[in-house]
Amino acid sequence: MSVVIRVPPYEQLEDPVARECFQWIVDFLRDVPLLQGNFRHIILTINKAETGLKFPHNLGFKPEDIIQTSLTGAGAITYNYSSFDNTNLNITTTGACVVRLFAGRYEREFT
Repeated sequence: MSVVIRVPPYEQLEDPVARECFQWIVDFLRDVPLLQGNFRHIILTINKAETGLKFPHNLGFKPEDIIQTSLTGAGAITYNYSSFDNTNLNITTTGACVVRLFAGRYEREFT
């Protein structure tokens, strides 16, 4: 399930300046990659080394993309993409850490 950015019917506006302004906004939004997908921000707090740890993502679909924004602590993290499913992420860590990430799916769809 992808979030689709809906474009208002700005071409029906009678005011040419307003119509042009809406066109500029639509053109800008089409070029923002993170708006072309469905992502959820997640914070994982891991207390020890883990192998194949499942963590619920609540997306309602299998995520294909991870954008990690922060990793603190002594541990490193590996994303086991092939073990992701419609319910859980699957990760392996080398030790305690806190990870901030966006999980989801990038899809170029704009109507």
